[in-house]
Amino acid sequence: MKNFFFYSILLVILFSSCGRNILFEKVDHISDEKWASDHILKYQFKIVDTTQFYDIFINVRNSTDYPYQNLYLFLINKFPSGVTVTDTIEALLCDPFGNWYGKGSGRIKDHRLLMRQKVRFQQKGVYNFSFQHAMRDEDLIGITEFGITIQEHKPIKKD
Repeated sequence: MKNFFFYSILLVILFSSCGRNILFEKVDHISDEKWASDHILKYQFKIVDTTQFYDIFINVRNSTDYPYQNLYLFLINKFPSGVTVTDTIEALLCDPFGNWYGKGSGRIKDHRLLMRQKVRFQQKGVYNFSFQHAMRDEDLIGITEFGITIQEHKPIKKD
């Protein structure tokens, strides 16, 4: 009976750990729900396996005080070689009628948005992602948290 209990617990632990392997995840709190235009959020992670594909998500938490339908971001990507690439990203947070996407009830909404899918980092080493809001407001009201998640890409099985 003791062995059955031990193996049952072991199986529960094994199956609960199955899923998507997260390479990197970090979320930054935006104080007073005001993201200043000069406040750059920085994320640094290391790549060792250049054969693995990854999915990159941005995580946005906003309050219903956020006055826009979308969020424009500048992404500065610094590769291990020192090369820097800048990109502009749009994140849709609500529909044209003001209905929020994401999860949450009340005034706080959580969004997990796919930024890039099936990405392969071609250089081993340390990557630096920096995000800055690209909206016209000096202080962007209503963003409470921002972050990224990088996880191993797992193809969706089709029936």
